[in-house]
Amino acid sequence: MKLLSLQEAERSRDIDIKLTVVRASRYRVFGSSERVVDAELAIVDLRDGQQPEDFDARFRVLDRHPMQAIMLVRKLG
Repeated sequence: MKLLSLQEAERSRDIDIKLTVVRASRYRVFGSSERVVDAELAIVDLRDGQQPEDFDARFRVLDRHPMQAIMLVRKLG
């Protein structure tokens, strides 16, 4: 599993990661009822096929890449 902050993901050269970062804009709008602080948002890349056992306890999936195992998540706790 690869965990990237939004800033790291925005600088990535991987087009699939960038596509997923764009979807974060929905959660970054000031004044929105869905707003999430940037520090709590992250991109998780599971293309290596290894999801940790505690994944559901550490993250809430907000959005998924349509074809790859890449997700926009909110860090919990």
